[in-house]
Amino acid sequence: MEFMIQRGDLLKELQRLQGVVEKKNTIPILSNTFLSAGKDDLELMATDLELGIRTSTPAKVSKQGAITLSSKKLYEIVRLLPEDQVSFKQEDNNWVQVSCARSRFRMVGLPKDDFPPLPKYDFSNAIPLDLKSFRSMVARVLFASTADDARYPLQGVLTILAKGQLTLVATDGHRLAFVSGKAPGKTTDKEIRVIVPRKTLSEMSRIDWDGSDELLFGVHENRAFFKSGGLLLASSTVEGVFPAYEKVIPKESDKILELGVGEFGDAVRRVSLLSNERSRAVKISLHPGRIEIFSSNPEMGEAREMVEVAYRGPEMEIGFNARYLLDFLSAVGDEKFALHLKDEQTQGMLTPLKSGDLEYRYVVMPMRI
Repeated sequence: MEFMIQRGDLLKELQRLQGVVEKKNTIPILSNTFLSAGKDDLELMATDLELGIRTSTPAKVSKQGAITLSSKKLYEIVRLLPEDQVSFKQEDNNWVQVSCARSRFRMVGLPKDDFPPLPKYDFSNAIPLDLKSFRSMVARVLFASTADDARYPLQGVLTILAKGQLTLVATDGHRLAFVSGKAPGKTTDKEIRVIVPRKTLSEMSRIDWDGSDELLFGVHENRAFFKSGGLLLASSTVEGVFPAYEKVIPKESDKILELGVGEFGDAVRRVSLLSNERSRAVKISLHPGRIEIFSSNPEMGEAREMVEVAYRGPEMEIGFNARYLLDFLSAVGDEKFALHLKDEQTQGMLTPLKSGDLEYRYVVMPMRI
């Protein structure tokens, strides 16, 4: 294998792979990036066996071949190289010479045959989605999933595609985020219902997709596939039964408050500074024409702030985790939202006043204070 490639092009592709590479080093080959020089391009792959990514970029190939090299070290080397052509030349016993300008490196790799192949999928059966819209929907629910809960279904996002509608739902047992919108293009008559791992969707949000507009989405057996341009993600799905989210979304909330994201968010941030560091609990008290946000910590003190609101209902107090409220406010954007409440024991619901083509609901369980 021998090829030359522009340092910037190579760095961009290596950056795409870093979040997928296995960090624990339990299986050495999973800490490596697969490099395959074809006729006129370089293909790169990384996997942790649960999530795999494949991408490619143009290269001047003198001799075709493939090798695997340490993902971390290769990325660190390329990141510090000057902006110039980088040449790779494979030597005996899986050694590779890397040179750029006046820099020379020799890296030892592992055989290409040891690298686990990515599962294959026929994308002629895939469903086209709008990439920008899909990533926007992911951003509105992903934070409500969990990476720590022993209940595996909660470690992913329920993804439903049916009757031209795309729905994403995430929960950690204490809060739930729901978003639904129209899926553009052709859809399937058969419902697709799958739990996509949190890490997979997190990587989709992080990766630079080169401004592509269309995202091809497909499911086969226990795998989900995402492809846009020359970039492919192949992910395992989460096994298990997702909670019945429909039962969690409150249907009758007789107290609805319209609040500004900025004003309410700033007040919650300030008051939560003196909340219990473990529970992050704040109490919201409803009064005619205003709400009062309160927190207390026996070791630190207490904080209180008033926010004016057009409310004429009965007085009421309810507690919430401040971080859960702020997560929603960060996702919903700089606009007004509605806080739907019923009583002190019933979950609250937050919705944007202007959601465009999306239906967005965020449910938070109350706390005793």
